[in-house]
Amino acid sequence: MNKKIGYFYAIMAAMLNSLIGIFSVKLISIGLPTYSVSFYKCLLAFIIISGVVFFTSKIKQWMIYLKNNLKKIIICAFLGFFVLYFFETVAYKYIKVPFVVFLLLGVATITTFILKAFLNTKFLKFGEILSCTLSCTFALIGLILLFDVSDFYEQSIFGVICAVITGMGYGCFLTFSSRFKIGSGLIVVNSLMLFGCIYLLIPFMIYGVQGIHNLTSLGFIIALAIFPTIGEFWCTTKALSILSGEPVQLLELTEPIFSIIMAWLILSQKLNLIQLLGGGFVIIAIYINMFRSK
Repeated sequence: MNKKIGYFYAIMAAMLNSLIGIFSVKLISIGLPTYSVSFYKCLLAFIIISGVVFFTSKIKQWMIYLKNNLKKIIICAFLGFFVLYFFETVAYKYIKVPFVVFLLLGVATITTFILKAFLNTKFLKFGEILSCTLSCTFALIGLILLFDVSDFYEQSIFGVICAVITGMGYGCFLTFSSRFKIGSGLIVVNSLMLFGCIYLLIPFMIYGVQGIHNLTSLGFIIALAIFPTIGEFWCTTKALSILSGEPVQLLELTEPIFSIIMAWLILSQKLNLIQLLGGGFVIIAIYINMFRSK
């Protein structure tokens, strides 16, 4: 399949995922615990997709897929749902959204590069090592410039650790989803959601069940389930069915660029030269990777 389609899906995933921090922080500020936010958005997404699967008469196809890919889905769901959703939501409670996104994307980028080198059965050529190093370096410089990390030392250590774990989990998810060839589409996403709900149910039950008490919370949960959960994972799995984990992760570094652009368009927040420069570095990192893959 044309790699350009894979690039498109990865960028769409980044665009949708740029909404997760806003919705999560709103729910936490309303009073919904972090473990409840993680569980409810995954549960609602599972219910919505299961309804689509049922009404399109794909239940049997879903059962066959689960039977044939059970171990792969269990591993990928743990990395992409429990580790990503639980620790990311906890991190939003303790440190600012920009720091969470910065650490998540930065650590995920490094993780995918390291895993690719570790899992690759053949020795990488000098040109491959150089282009990987350059694209990773440009990506990290771009992230530093995009986010104001000047007061990073003032952030909660616990929050930073949670964000780092989130990035490692997401980087592993991207790598192993591509390596396992789990496929794409609603059946794949619903399978991941099923085990994601099972994993996230554990902290939800341990820390105490808390319901959704008002329509505002319900609205944000629905938005989280549809856009940065169903939409983002559908686009990501589609991208991973065409590309490997490394270019997908690099393309998803456009997430903060979309966040800044939306803040400029919707909230009238001004763009500064440093942010534009950071966006340029991220784009250069993506170009280096795309040029190497041709």
